Amino acid sequence: MIAKNISLMIAVILAASAVTGCAKETAINQQTDKNTTATSTQPVELSIYSAGGTNNDEFEKNFGSYIKKKFPNVTIKYLSPKDGAGAASLESLITAGINVDLYYESIGTFFSTLPRNKATLDLTDRIKKSNLDLNRFDPTLIDALKQNGNGQIWGLPVTTNTLSLYYNKDIFDKFGVPYLKDGMSWEELYEVANKLNRTDGGKKYVGLAISPSHSTRMNNYSIPFVDPATGKSTYDNEKWKQLLQPILAPAADSLYQSKMEDLSSKLPYSSEWLKTQDLAIFGIFSDWQVVSPETLSFNWDLAAYPTYKDQPGVGSQQYPVYWAIPSFSQNKDQAYEVLSYLVSDEYQLELSKRGGMTVLTNPEIRKAFGQSSLNKNKNLAAAYFNKPAPISAKTEYDKAAEKALTDKLSELALNKMDVNTALRKAKEEADKAIEAAKK
Repeated sequence: MIAKNISLMIAVILAASAVTGCAKETAINQQTDKNTTATSTQPVELSIYSAGGTNNDEFEKNFGSYIKKKFPNVTIKYLSPKDGAGAASLESLITAGINVDLYYESIGTFFSTLPRNKATLDLTDRIKKSNLDLNRFDPTLIDALKQNGNGQIWGLPVTTNTLSLYYNKDIFDKFGVPYLKDGMSWEELYEVANKLNRTDGGKKYVGLAISPSHSTRMNNYSIPFVDPATGKSTYDNEKWKQLLQPILAPAADSLYQSKMEDLSSKLPYSSEWLKTQDLAIFGIFSDWQVVSPETLSFNWDLAAYPTYKDQPGVGSQQYPVYWAIPSFSQNKDQAYEVLSYLVSDEYQLELSKRGGMTVLTNPEIRKAFGQSSLNKNKNLAAAYFNKPAPISAKTEYDKAAEKALTDKLSELALNKMDVNTALRKAKEEADKAIEAAKK
């Protein structure tokens, strides 16, 4: 009897060990099954509209093929502004009486497009009923939904982005400058960049360029362009002087200004990084070289976005793309099934592998970032090195306010205007544009 019991115990232990060994492998699929159980197998056509104009091939590769595989009963009708006048905007689709079941747009305009078209649908009840756990998401993405939706949840984040630093190792090697490292402050970055403003063989090299639009929209201090409480621009906030330094500090060098003059008074940007290869460090989206990798003839890598000394460990804001089910959708239940799948561990793992930043906090999914891409050996983990800053409030007047500032950046960089004057004028112009838009 004792021998029989011992044998039974060993069998149980071995079985438990086998289950433990495969638990990690199957956990992601189990999470997906819980959140995307189909309510219907009847054939259905879902119309999906991309406000940003994702081209058909990209949509199919990144979304369509996965949805069709998961839901064989679903036929997708993909709509894009690039398809012509009939789909030029959500407004035009509504006017034409065209159904839209899923709508996706980046955070910059998502929260103004839906209410303007009376297309908001609060998903709170559906989320509760389906047991979709919002704690799986990066909290800043859900906080932004609730903040900008007045407590309602108008959609879910499916993809997101942060800012990282790309650097040309060949330029660093040429001038004997140590490579960038994760965890640098802005001051440390400026010091490195200044060493790379050099001339060699008649070619002018510049150290650093940060995308102006992204660095201001996704700033570390979470300052919005427009204060939603007052409806006025925020350029009288002293923090803006500091937020402009990533753009202006590198340009203080005389060689940098000479390079700008060669570029017709423009700040260095992607062409100087990709084509002429005379820009050493470029701050841009973390997935920029992963989702759509270029064939580069130089050696490059990534480093984490810099931080401010009074906010150690806090990087840029995230810039998510939210997916919504418009209030006029004719297939809300099926659309929600698809949306639930797109935020599942299963799909987010595939997204991460091919180089898209996940909206989830799952460490295994984050670790998989870019591992199926051509750039899997780069320091892709830099994208997750910092804690993301809270996402700033969004208003329908952000674009007008942003333009009032960015129009002055070249003059600022070339010392044709001081920062106090630029911010004062930007505020005057932005507030005037906001009032005009309100009327």
